[in-house]
Amino acid sequence: MALPSFTVTCGYAGSSAARYASHSLIGKLVWQEAPSTGVPSTSIAPDINDASGAAIFRARGAADSWLSYGKSPNSAGAVRVAIPANTDVDVYPEPGDKFMWQAA
Repeated sequence: MALPSFTVTCGYAGSSAARYASHSLIGKLVWQEAPSTGVPSTSIAPDINDASGAAIFRARGAADSWLSYGKSPNSAGAVRVAIPANTDVDVYPEPGDKFMWQAA
């Protein structure tokens, strides 16, 4: 089975108060989504969890891509993150944020 062109996994990587000590492991998984390019995700970043902290979006694309996240993400806009091909990139969204991606 081939992997999708672009996926985002949402999970908790530890308390936001201890981000300086965080590492690249995701502890509690919340959801994973692989929408079409230019389409906002249907899933949103969950609320901050007292035990687990703030959620992260871990993005990975098969090709160089752009990622935007927020209440109304726009991957063609000026505020976006470059996602190099076959590389995991973690971002800290606010609770309720969605994401959108497009090929670079």
